[in-house]
Amino acid sequence: MAKGINEYSLPDLMERIEEIFNENPTPIKGFNAIVQYDVHGEETGTYQHYFQNDKLTIKEGVEAAPDVTMALSYDNFKKFVLGKQSGAVALMTGKVKAKGDISKGMKIETILRKYNIKEPF
Repeated sequence: MAKGINEYSLPDLMERIEEIFNENPTPIKGFNAIVQYDVHGEETGTYQHYFQNDKLTIKEGVEAAPDVTMALSYDNFKKFVLGKQSGAVALMTGKVKAKGDISKGMKIETILRKYNIKEPF
């Protein structure tokens, strides 16, 4: 049964994102990057999203040097997934801190818009 985003733990949400992206890989076709999320707040963790060969693989921890690292709260991460938080505004207001190739981080927002994830999912 589909759940609202607040019913997911951080690991479960990462798993669900991976499923959604791989069920329909068209929006990530040709995008190759390692995007790292350092999540803090009510839930914490570091996850790397490997966009390779038109597939998304998410791993907990740091296994490789990321192209871009984004540090943000779990609440802001959830808003970002649902398209309720603009990446550019989040960067300018300090809600997200990014290091590395910021253009690859901004590409994630474009990809998420194509998935148009809505609750419940």
